[in-house]
Amino acid sequence: MRIIDSAVCPFCACLCDDVVISVDPASNKITGIRNACAVGAQKFLSTRNADRVQKPRVNGKETDYEAAIQKAVEILITAKKPLIYGLSNSGYNAQRVALELAKHKRGVYDTSESICHNLLYSELRKGKYPFYYALLDEIRDNANVIIYWGANPIVSHPRHLSRYSIYPVGRYALKGVMDRELITIDVVDSELKKISRWFLRLNSGDDAKIAEVMTRLVNGDTSVLQVDDEMGMDTIVKLTDLLKKAFYGVIFVGLGALSSEAATKNVEAIFALVDALNKTGVRYVLFPMKGHFNVMGAVQLLLRETGYPFGLDFSRDRMFEPGKTTVLDVLEEVDAALIVGADPLSSFPKAKAKELCDIPVISIDPFETPTTFNSSVVFPAAITGVEAEGIAYRMDGLPLKLDKILDCEYPSDKQILERIYRALVL
Repeated sequence: MRIIDSAVCPFCACLCDDVVISVDPASNKITGIRNACAVGAQKFLSTRNADRVQKPRVNGKETDYEAAIQKAVEILITAKKPLIYGLSNSGYNAQRVALELAKHKRGVYDTSESICHNLLYSELRKGKYPFYYALLDEIRDNANVIIYWGANPIVSHPRHLSRYSIYPVGRYALKGVMDRELITIDVVDSELKKISRWFLRLNSGDDAKIAEVMTRLVNGDTSVLQVDDEMGMDTIVKLTDLLKKAFYGVIFVGLGALSSEAATKNVEAIFALVDALNKTGVRYVLFPMKGHFNVMGAVQLLLRETGYPFGLDFSRDRMFEPGKTTVLDVLEEVDAALIVGADPLSSFPKAKAKELCDIPVISIDPFETPTTFNSSVVFPAAITGVEAEGIAYRMDGLPLKLDKILDCEYPSDKQILERIYRALVL
């Protein structure tokens, strides 16, 4: 029996690095998993998933990798402006190869970040507020007031609470949860409400309004403000007072606040609240709850290589222009797509998904999805962090090495991308 005592889990952007895995080398199977959450364990065991892509396909017919590579190269050579999309579930080096491919073809390179957290970057680019940020280890050691705003980590990041926020013992939280205050702000009664000392239920679209009221209270404006929320002004005043008295606070902001119709106002108002709290002398950080396990790696790569975080159109002089160069904006312009580890036909708006169906699509994915079923070329790939090694960036930007746990008959997405790139360049 082989024991791996510090495996990194490739499920979400927490990248928990304390997972203990037992492997039987003779059968090439995982026989035991400790410390992983249920969905993390499921990811390690997904090698047995019946939905695995079994063989490469071209136009729905099974073939070998060589023929599939040839067809993919034909599509990309013919394309005047291809889209390369996905890669949030790929290792950092696979992302680098895909970026080089996009540059070579003067195409569009984008990830899920342009859909999920694009407004955070837009607000930062305005330069109105600084970005108060910290590593998760610093938050764990210091934070005594923790806010989840429009986020439900119990579902999306099951070990986030136990590793980085409420429950762990910290340098200034020696009693763990007993030394911390948990506040949940949301439009729904999520599972997090049951364990929160404070729960503020908002009406849909009121995130910005509540943040603005709190900011005014932090700044000393005690005038009576009419706020249309069922918990009343009294609760908001008490919560704001708690925020002001914190030793160290954090606002974990999720898609509940970032994906509503009023998302732009929400982001600006929450930035303003964090800025106001810091100006009173209290240390507060704003932390976006990243989803896919290496979406942060894709952001880091693009920032290093281009200075921009997502949505690059290499056919334009202004390669980064959100609203014009991001994936949902270019589908009418691109004439082919290479999708890596993503399922846009399930996640895009219906009209945009239909546009994707009108062009040849190349998919690289371990699993069957609506996107692979509708692709001209499909490549089965090894599961990064289980069947292939790689590098991933935790949601706070810390790089971690993903190990190869099991042997696999499939190449990694990096190897497939390299073969396509070499055939294009040579």
